[in-house]
Amino acid sequence: MRKVALGDTGIQVSRLSFGTAFMGPLSDQLSPQEGAALLLQALDQGISFWDTSDDYGTHPHVACALQSITRDEVTVSSKLREPGTTVEQVLDDLGTSYLDILFVHEVSLAGVDTSREMVRAWQGEKKRGRVHAVGISTHSVRVAQLVAAWPKVDVLMVPINATGVCTSDSSIEDGSVAQMLDATRQAWERKKGIVAMKVMGCGSLADHPGESISYVGRLPYVHSLCIGMRSQAEIQQNVELLVLAQED
Repeated sequence: MRKVALGDTGIQVSRLSFGTAFMGPLSDQLSPQEGAALLLQALDQGISFWDTSDDYGTHPHVACALQSITRDEVTVSSKLREPGTTVEQVLDDLGTSYLDILFVHEVSLAGVDTSREMVRAWQGEKKRGRVHAVGISTHSVRVAQLVAAWPKVDVLMVPINATGVCTSDSSIEDGSVAQMLDATRQAWERKKGIVAMKVMGCGSLADHPGESISYVGRLPYVHSLCIGMRSQAEIQQNVELLVLAQED
């Protein structure tokens, strides 16, 4: 699995990243040990970028996996929705001394001011070395357009797929797929790291994994594709599909 530079962050990430939301109590309810086994299988295939979130309930799964490796083998990102949870709590949950990336999670247009305050506050964590890069995740075209011009944001995570599906009952906010792609490209041109989420349209495109991965994998302004993978076979399939997309 090829690694690339994540914008100007100084972080190298695998082109495929492992999304852990499905492991948590609101979905498959995997034990930390079961989740860790999948993460380590993915690492064996070169997927060294693992994504979690405070509200996924999967910090224990990532923490369990981290116990089996050296910390610098992987890139770990997490997310917070509100300013109440501290970085120290997240680090304690994960059993690590630093986060590679910390995102403000799923920022809506109404939450822009709060997210800006959180990003500003986390600059101190960057100086301490406890957070290496600060990011914004959003389903909103307008927020992505705004964030592209924020100098203190290092990484942007946005939904990218051919249909614009974000969740089982929602799509891209404030615009179209084409507008989200344009906002993403603008952020990339400003040297921000770009992580594509919802590559499989929250499962709605899972019957066409090759087309879905190829659609995103060929975009020159996407550094990593974040996908949840439920089995070793699915991990292997997605690795092979991304390699094919990159070769085309």
